[in-house]
Amino acid sequence: MGDTAACTLPADSGRAERLTATLVSVIERDHLSVAAAARSVGVGVETAGALVRKWAIEREAAEQEAEERLDDVQRMCPGEDWWSYTDRQLSAIERGSAIPNRIARDLVDVWCARTGQTTGTLAAMLGIGDEALRRSLGLAATPAHVRNGRHRPARVRKTMMVQAAGRIVRALGIPPCEVPGL
Repeated sequence: MGDTAACTLPADSGRAERLTATLVSVIERDHLSVAAAARSVGVGVETAGALVRKWAIEREAAEQEAEERLDDVQRMCPGEDWWSYTDRQLSAIERGSAIPNRIARDLVDVWCARTGQTTGTLAAMLGIGDEALRRSLGLAATPAHVRNGRHRPARVRKTMMVQAAGRIVRALGIPPCEVPGL
């Protein structure tokens, strides 16, 4: 196999992460093998191999988790027109930084029907204006405006940030962990 002493991973996790990032960037940038990158960085080949394998496993797990998150959210919204979402919106949903506002909107609709309250009451509980809440839920269009000399039309939002959605569902009395995507 080889000398096991040469395969000692750095005890400091921060140092190990920096070393892994350096190895991976050298491998990708210079199109080197793990052994060549290890020699250029000055670490043992076995250590570099272990770090790069660990990085690949973590990256694959993160990609799988992101795909599962997107699948869960898409199952939660069966009638949604996913083709109309931009790549940026789908990427934000996949990364977990945004969710379709339909999820929060459905919860707000149920809360309003159950309590007899309006979105204005919920907005007051959140400390924001009713119009801002309605825009973030996709119930009202954002105003048209001119930016850098270009006219931007009024638009209805399709996604909302998970922080905003978390605040809304907490105000409804629902733990965010019980809502897919949050």
